[in-house]
Amino acid sequence: MRLLRSLLLPFGASLSFVALLLLHASHNRVSSFTSPFTSTSRPRRNHLTRIARPSTAATVEESTGCSVGDTRGATLLLSNLHISTGSGDQILRDINFRVESRERWGIVGANGCGKSTLLGAITGAVRIDQGKALVASKVKVGYLKQTAVSGSRKTVRDEAASEMQEINNEKERMAMLEKLVADGDASDDTLNKLARSQARFEDIGGFTQEQDVDVVLKGLGFQPPDSNRLVSDFSGGWQMRIALARLLLSKPATRVSELLSLRVAPPILTSKSSNHLDSSARDWLATYLSKYEGSIILVSHDVALLSKGTSSIAEVSGKTLVKYVSCTYEKYLQEKEFRAKSAIAEYERNLKEAERLQDFVDKFGASATKASQAQSRVKAIERMRKEGKLDPPPLAVTAKRRKPSLALPDPPKGIGADLLSLKNADIGYDDAILKNINLTINRGIKLIIRGPNGAGKSTLLAALRGNLPLLAGERIENDQLRQGVFTQDLAQELDVSARAIDLVTEYARTGVNGDITISDEVARGAMGRLGLGDEKPMRKVGELSGGEKARVALSMFALKPSNLLLLDEPSNHLDVEMIEALGEALNSWGGRMVLSSSYRMTEISASKSVSLMWQPWTGALS
Repeated sequence: MRLLRSLLLPFGASLSFVALLLLHASHNRVSSFTSPFTSTSRPRRNHLTRIARPSTAATVEESTGCSVGDTRGATLLLSNLHISTGSGDQILRDINFRVESRERWGIVGANGCGKSTLLGAITGAVRIDQGKALVASKVKVGYLKQTAVSGSRKTVRDEAASEMQEINNEKERMAMLEKLVADGDASDDTLNKLARSQARFEDIGGFTQEQDVDVVLKGLGFQPPDSNRLVSDFSGGWQMRIALARLLLSKPATRVSELLSLRVAPPILTSKSSNHLDSSARDWLATYLSKYEGSIILVSHDVALLSKGTSSIAEVSGKTLVKYVSCTYEKYLQEKEFRAKSAIAEYERNLKEAERLQDFVDKFGASATKASQAQSRVKAIERMRKEGKLDPPPLAVTAKRRKPSLALPDPPKGIGADLLSLKNADIGYDDAILKNINLTINRGIKLIIRGPNGAGKSTLLAALRGNLPLLAGERIENDQLRQGVFTQDLAQELDVSARAIDLVTEYARTGVNGDITISDEVARGAMGRLGLGDEKPMRKVGELSGGEKARVALSMFALKPSNLLLLDEPSNHLDVEMIEALGEALNSWGGRMVLSSSYRMTEISASKSVSLMWQPWTGALS
């Protein structure tokens, strides 16, 4: 198959962020950013999942979520926060976090460390055991979950504008008054009300509402004709953009504090609702955040977004929050290493000093002439102990993330040249979005499929693995084909009531190439190397974080040999370290591979790269 001479979409064009909190306290209009995005891609139809609507902050007495209270001048205040699981296992402890006006915080940490729990405590999704989560008065909390919008029968424009509540309410009031005047009510009272309504509508940005909506939609990659299409016509990735646009546009028009929470995680795991943005849309969003007039809390694994969108970093580590004020992401990494070395060095100095003092006590404690000196040294040691100088530095400061590792089993021997082929294939669900595809998976091939959201990457992989019947053409597979499949939905489709270890061993022991001799110990070893150590393999899947679920799915690949891996967005929900481990494993593996990914997994060495056509929109590979 002939390759495109130039890749129109760079292979690292994803947005991979977990959550976003916007705390707005000043200007109410949408900034007029110019979008660099000029695509006319035709997104694929998919399902939609609901976004929680913004809600007023809870009362002081309420036990879940942020309460309105005395934040001592801050926009958001977390004080002595403790959170545990339903079974009593502590997740977070002693969380003290203060967000001031216009501060931009990035929250980082390994999969499963408690970032989502922290956001859940703020938004009311997680119960707080002890402490307080407070917001200033007149703060509104909105929450965009990991799933995209669902059930909408609106157009893209109407859905995006649906949470501009103050403007929409005033528009309705103005329309009602205009109708009264049109029906003959020209009384001074009605005309004065209409004049006041029109003035307020202008003041809150009502007359520029359509322009503001266009700015955000264009920035996120939508073309003008898309505005009038139904939300349900779009693929999951594009539906997430609609949900994102709706939240960015939902700022109240009055000049009061605002707290908006955007939950979009690296990889969406339900109904293929991937939240990936291509590079242009991602850059636009980063610029939007960098110029945002309020405060920001961004929970993310996307280094580029953290670097541009935040100015301070807080790491969830050791069940608590370690803050790095006025640190970019790159500076945070340096500062973290410096703090760890400094804390360890100080601890060692204190131990050495205590040992020196104790030596004096041991040597002269019984001496009548030096008894008072010995006693003063005993008191000095006790003082050091009370001050915690002899305690090891907290793991939150010194702990280094254990680098995960993934070793894929060698592929079965003695396989023919061609494992799988598509001949003159038309591929799609109702209509063909990929036409006349000719693709052969032959010896040594590692193929990366690139393309924008909705271009058909997942559709092509579904056809390759045999899950999607071809509309025309044929799919030919070698009888020795042993394919391993990782879809962007796989982690979400795991049985949440089953133990993680049971799912991994069942997969490894059954089916083609299953090995009934694989023990629980072997499975736990593979899971441990992927960061699922201690008791996590024994937990039910529903108790694991999104990233940990993805690691459970990856553990299956570490135990069952395949000769062809079909991977659809495998980096979804994985942190940076795990993505690097996955890239290294795929790069060194000796089998054949077809990979679709928007993440910048540049360490993967591919033998071929195919780009889906962008314009003209034929849906064909070239």
